[in-house]
Amino acid sequence: MLPASLGLALVALLFRLVSPSEIRALLDLHLLSLFLVLILAVECLKRSGLIEVVVGRVLSRVRSERTLAAAAVLTTGAVSAMVTNDVALLLVVPFTLAFEKVAPELDPVRVVVLEIQAANLLGCLTPTGNPQNLLLFSRGGFTTASFFAAQLPWVIGMAAALLALVPILVPKRALPAPPPVQRTVEPRLATAGLFLLSLQLLAISQAVPRLVPLVAAVPAAALLGRGLLKTDFTLLGVFSALFVGVEGLRRSALFETLDPVALLGATPAGFVLSGALLSQAVSNVPAAILLAPSAAAAGGGTLFTALLYGVNAGGCGTPIASLANLIGADLYLRGRAHRAPFWRLFLAVSFALLAVAVALSLALA
Repeated sequence: MLPASLGLALVALLFRLVSPSEIRALLDLHLLSLFLVLILAVECLKRSGLIEVVVGRVLSRVRSERTLAAAAVLTTGAVSAMVTNDVALLLVVPFTLAFEKVAPELDPVRVVVLEIQAANLLGCLTPTGNPQNLLLFSRGGFTTASFFAAQLPWVIGMAAALLALVPILVPKRALPAPPPVQRTVEPRLATAGLFLLSLQLLAISQAVPRLVPLVAAVPAAALLGRGLLKTDFTLLGVFSALFVGVEGLRRSALFETLDPVALLGATPAGFVLSGALLSQAVSNVPAAILLAPSAAAAGGGTLFTALLYGVNAGGCGTPIASLANLIGADLYLRGRAHRAPFWRLFLAVSFALLAVAVALSLALA
């Protein structure tokens, strides 16, 4: 994502769609500060071992493949809602793959595919569940109450769809206990991560000044010590470049010709379909950045809710529709010779859920 977003920004500057003097105004510093705090909070939680231990304890209690799938879907959704969908997969999928060590006959491909979909479809319950949520929450005039009121029925509907797939895809086969999680929790990092996340949510809800979590992030960063040097701040670079590159794309003749809002209408249904379809080609985060100004210009309000539904639904479908799809696929396929069975199953499940998600979004919008 980083090379692609930087390349898009460079094209926008080279073709003079965006001038260098505009870059400062295009960068949403408030949103970037929210991402910085989120990255540090998640890094504290990852290094503390807290989430890994919790996930291990939950999934180690299952004794059948079907129960594993159901527990994995709900666990992935819950972790995603707290620490973003990408990070959730990095924590949950490796534990699922550990079952192969004690049950060599088990191929966890079906469970992993469902986990990827759960990260996209259930983690979006909260503003911090994925990057496009935080962007649209910041720009769409949502309150915490209105955001959850919009997302809760959508997430419940998609959770029901995911759980309905479990008995269809996954056999009811006995499983031995997985290897125990050899990890202890570092309490200071765990406390810092949870405290920082709580402050982040309070600032998003405007219950505390928005500078408070940014100030609190300083001692959290100090607590990480040398771990701070290994922290992945790529998301900040991706969004900074996308703010410039996507603005250039919006001003281009190509976008004027293929503008999905112009083709599908500046209505709630139009924004649902625009968000879902555009995500298939450029991923749901750039799609949200690209379409948010159109939603604001057309009146905002319910149009931002429709766009939120559209880009969250749009995480399903093609592999590039969401970065979480590529992360989950890489975790499963790493070291495996045969990749085609995974992709066949992934595409079948992903496009089926895309159809359900779009239909639900249209009904709610």
